[in-house]
Amino acid sequence: MIDDIDFLDDSTRPLAPPIAGASDLHRAHGRRLALFHRYHLQQLAQLRRALDDLEKGMGDATALAEQVGSMAMIENYRRFGSLCGQECQLLTLHHTIEDQEIFPHLRNTSDGLRKVIDRLSNEHLIVHELLVRLQDATRRFAREPGEAALRSLRQVYEALERVVISHFGYEERELEEALGFYGIPL
Repeated sequence: MIDDIDFLDDSTRPLAPPIAGASDLHRAHGRRLALFHRYHLQQLAQLRRALDDLEKGMGDATALAEQVGSMAMIENYRRFGSLCGQECQLLTLHHTIEDQEIFPHLRNTSDGLRKVIDRLSNEHLIVHELLVRLQDATRRFAREPGEAALRSLRQVYEALERVVISHFGYEERELEEALGFYGIPL
């Protein structure tokens, strides 16, 4: 279900260079990014609880499908359906804001920061692929509940959770100074 995803090795992540003149005030501003991330992490925790309940026999396939489908971050795909399946509305918005509004302002400040921004953008692609696969796995389980479908669902969910938690932590650490120093509104 996820074996063909080209996961990026966290140990190869570039580090943002320190910014001369960055202050605690700049870093405090940059730490506000974590507030947005916490919302998404709460949504993932809610989904994990539903999946745990399902595995314990306390839920059913329909309840899980509703949980995923009703989360504020999930949006239905357009009519003709495509390989994409589902995408995550709020996480897509979050990443779109970063990719189109925040990252362009930071990308040209230094070579080191550009490498971090490029890596973060590549990680966004993996997160979105996992969201598509999570929705697909949920639908498959709802259609044909069984242990194999449940294992696939768990595998995709755990990969998504692991990638998102790691991505958010990396983003928060590496952009903390730059967001405040360069006056990026959050």
